Amino acid sequence: MDLPPLAFVDVETTGVNPRENRVTEIGVITVDGNRTTEWTTVINPLIRRQGRPQPPDGITDEMRDAAPRFKDIAFGLASRLAGRLFIAHNARFDYEFLKAEFGRVGIDFHPEVLCSLMLSRRLHSQPGHHDLDSLIERHGLEAEVRHRALHDAKLVWQFWQAIHREHPRATLATTIEALRAGPVLPRYLHPALIDRLPEAPGVYIFHGEDGEILRAGTAGNLKSRVVRYFRFDLVSARGLAISHRIRNVTWRETQGMLGAQFQLALLAGTSRPRRQRLQTPCSWRFAPDADPCLSLVSLGDRAVLPDDELFGIFDSPRKAHNALRRIAAAHELCHSLLGIAEGPPPAYRARAVEAGASECGHGPARLAHLMRAFSALRDLRLPPWPYRGPIGIRERADLHIVDRWRYLGMARNESEVHTALENRSVEFDVKIFRLLAKTLPKLPRHRMVCLAAITNSANADREPTHLY
Repeated sequence: MDLPPLAFVDVETTGVNPRENRVTEIGVITVDGNRTTEWTTVINPLIRRQGRPQPPDGITDEMRDAAPRFKDIAFGLASRLAGRLFIAHNARFDYEFLKAEFGRVGIDFHPEVLCSLMLSRRLHSQPGHHDLDSLIERHGLEAEVRHRALHDAKLVWQFWQAIHREHPRATLATTIEALRAGPVLPRYLHPALIDRLPEAPGVYIFHGEDGEILRAGTAGNLKSRVVRYFRFDLVSARGLAISHRIRNVTWRETQGMLGAQFQLALLAGTSRPRRQRLQTPCSWRFAPDADPCLSLVSLGDRAVLPDDELFGIFDSPRKAHNALRRIAAAHELCHSLLGIAEGPPPAYRARAVEAGASECGHGPARLAHLMRAFSALRDLRLPPWPYRGPIGIRERADLHIVDRWRYLGMARNESEVHTALENRSVEFDVKIFRLLAKTLPKLPRHRMVCLAAITNSANADREPTHLY
């Protein structure tokens, strides 16, 4: 096993978020052949410790106040770690804190990282814990003090020596090389998780405590995407902010990216707070023969016709009215014509009255004002549903059933098609609407299946239509 020089590292911090919290102590043990060198320092983070009680033998505020700041030791520490295999227990935590600290002083930090917690899990697959206290008991390690950086780094060094005594060299070589080649996972994720991920399209979901969804996304290859997310050389600021909170990863495999996008949109809808889920988006319906010409309709209302002229998607009636008032002010539109009861009349009304012209609600001027209103609203116009009824979209073995900008479900046989079409509980979803409005014009015709005839109750007893 050909390894670079080793550095066993541990950091103590003011909290668990590397973007908000700071390092308070660093311990490093470098190994060169039979020679080991120990180095440690307390750091003045300029902020107080958060979220964890002060350990009995821990770092006092007085020690931190008298200590150097990270910028004072950054260059020396970077030189000490350069070219070495960075080994730590829950290495992602230590690495991300040091990367954030180095980044604040303008130093690039990209060591090769090996996590001793992941190594322990790989070597001891039987049920059990793999924190440092468990390793002390399992391997008979000697702990002088706990939760001080140098002493915890010593424990990782002792663990490294213990596994070299307990396991064949070939087993260690294979396990270590596999970990070096793969991602470095947060402490709560088992390396076997990566092995179970399918190399297929789908949706991945990162969960925090109590199943909270921290992030979800689509992928053409689930395994590749999740592996890339946990690679240090590709870590993003957003990834740095949530990785310490990830407790589990789940996924939903699909036949293709369209199915993955539908699943992601549905997931976003169900993960919203209940108050938001109960709010149905609304839109302005334009009816030139009505007075006023605009009425606010719920997009969840099945009475809204497919050929209605609709403008805008709004989370609430209040936002819809505010948007309409801004448009009326910008284009000097008649409040009475639009149905805006509040506010002073626009300037053109005053000018029209002074000139003796008819008000916009009556006489020949009405048509001109309607055209101006329609033109002002044009950028908000929603496309009408372009089909006679529901359609199916083929994606390998799946048929995605959609109707009037709603996703009714996925079917693989005639019975499932009928079940999806009978689903009347599907609400209008903005994400689904935008996905369909973007996707449908680009789909080739051979992937589209007209299902309008199936919805006709008169055809209920006919022979099933062959869809595939």
